[in-house]
Amino acid sequence: MSPSGIHVNKSVVLLILAITVGIIVFNNYKYFSTFLTKKNTEVEMTEISQAILDKAKTLDVKTHRIEVEVEDGQSVEIVYRDVLPKLGGTDILFLHGQSFSSEDWEKTDTLAIFSALGYQPVAVDLPEGKNSKSQKVDVGDRGLFLEKLITALDLRTPVIVSPSMSGSYSLPFLFMDPANVSKRSAGFIPIAPVQTESYSQEKYKSLNIPTAIVYGENDRSVGPVSTTNLKNLPDHDELHMIKGAGHAAWKNKPEEFHLILYKFLLKETK
Repeated sequence: MSPSGIHVNKSVVLLILAITVGIIVFNNYKYFSTFLTKKNTEVEMTEISQAILDKAKTLDVKTHRIEVEVEDGQSVEIVYRDVLPKLGGTDILFLHGQSFSSEDWEKTDTLAIFSALGYQPVAVDLPEGKNSKSQKVDVGDRGLFLEKLITALDLRTPVIVSPSMSGSYSLPFLFMDPANVSKRSAGFIPIAPVQTESYSQEKYKSLNIPTAIVYGENDRSVGPVSTTNLKNLPDHDELHMIKGAGHAAWKNKPEEFHLILYKFLLKETK
């Protein structure tokens, strides 16, 4: 009998205490095991699953045309590719270098694979690309042109994948309003883009955007210079050198590039 006159059953008290401790331990285990699983997934993932690759083969890449205003009421016709059915995930905008086009992103299965992964990929033919028959866009107007193109395509803060020549579009677009870049793009994947030398270290440090810097091991042209400059971006992860690849690393080694991009998307997008 306790001093208050209430009988206390010690075995019941011990049982309640044990259950309480068990619940606390279980909840903490769930939290930390989930955390560790996510971390291990990021570290240990070495390839995109065969199930996703098989699903990608069933998807249909479609080609479209759209008019984008340049200036004074003039417009250029842009060819772009996307995948049906649309799944409504994070938008990814694939640009290209001067010797390539949106078709190359289709040939590497990039569009189908990232659609199968639940994203919304779109590849465009830039006016300076190999297949473009539209009028050229002046270098000083390319940032604004890309902004208009993104609006015309109805993309929502897309992750921008920007190889080589397309840097003359992506970099001016991102630097148009560094303070609000998160409202314009959810992430940046530069692959040895041109014109990185046009911006100072201070300018780069003002651009706080999640970035994965990619370059080919054998790129002796733009790669070394662009990588050195892009390292000044404050929110980039480790540098991603693709072994055995040249300037067009994304095309030389598409499987490796797909894995880099997928890990980035898992980490940086919802």
